[in-house]
Amino acid sequence: MTKATAAQLREAILADFDELIRSVARWRRFELADVEVTMSQARCLMLVSLHPSMPISVLASHLRIGLPAASGLVDRLVDAGQVERKVDPVDRRHQLVTLTERGQAAVDRLHELPAEKLGQLLAGLSLNELQGLRLGVAAIAREAGRIADSTPAEPEPERTPA
Repeated sequence: MTKATAAQLREAILADFDELIRSVARWRRFELADVEVTMSQARCLMLVSLHPSMPISVLASHLRIGLPAASGLVDRLVDAGQVERKVDPVDRRHQLVTLTERGQAAVDRLHELPAEKLGQLLAGLSLNELQGLRLGVAAIAREAGRIADSTPAEPEPERTPA
């Protein structure tokens, strides 16, 4: 058997990740249905969780939608008790969006792989597989941090004091 090249290994790993994501999605399809948000609302909640007190104009830019559409999306999430609108103390013309406890709970459900199921996955691995996985996950986390640290932040719209 010939040794795999780095490119072939990366391709195989990506295929394995794809299969893992599909399998987890099959597990979680009923749990995700319980979250009761649309995909647009889920994207909005996730962005606000990453950028607390986000101006609606920045949210619209990140979602690549117009300001009226973003405002309507936020209105629906306010009605559902998942976000709050607050007046920007720096510029009263802007409104900031923050998650409520209910909104944070929805984000947590969207992000989590239940610990019990993750435990089931890990319990089926040998000691050698666990050691290899630990090295691999640590390396991926390191690279994700490096990329995140080198990614420039998007500029926020200019805000002037009231």
